[in-house]
Amino acid sequence: MSIGQVGTVADDFSAFSALICQVVAIDIAPESIAEGTSLADDLMMDSITTVSLLALCQEHFGVNLDGHAHQVANMRTVGDAFTLIRSLTATAE
Repeated sequence: MSIGQVGTVADDFSAFSALICQVVAIDIAPESIAEGTSLADDLMMDSITTVSLLALCQEHFGVNLDGHAHQVANMRTVGDAFTLIRSLTATAE
């Protein structure tokens, strides 16, 4: 899949989970990450880790997060973050 191309939801979530595993400080398998997984409580993500994840998402999915600070600030779960990235990927085409 090329950058910016929307894949299946399952493929995109799998790729997103793998990106999470690259930035978090805990050892976690991508398969154990679910939409309800808490970014802060379960994955121990802080603001710096979140910025790192979003930078990887911009590169991998070809999205632009400029102008979406409010949505980013309100992300609490993996599902929140994935929904935002996926919606931006769909509009990037």
